[in-house]
Amino acid sequence: MSDVDRVDLLEKLIDFVGNDLLEGQAGADLTSTTPLLEWGVLDSMKTARLLAYIRDEIGVRVPPKKMVGDHFKDLEHVTDLVLELQQPVG
Repeated sequence: MSDVDRVDLLEKLIDFVGNDLLEGQAGADLTSTTPLLEWGVLDSMKTARLLAYIRDEIGVRVPPKKMVGDHFKDLEHVTDLVLELQQPVG
């Protein structure tokens, strides 16, 4: 995936988290490096909603073995995870 596609994906994730999970109010301060777990942006329900968004809107299923804190540290890491899972296995 090119850098442009990565930027687009990152923007989609920032928009989703800011508008849907944070419902706009705190989303204004959200950046690609906001510590999602540390700041309590993601809890179990919001993580499930994020995973559903990634599956339904981006077409990537995150397997349980990839659902570890390091992959959800911030949206840069989430983007890297999605891009890794999009790569053809070969």
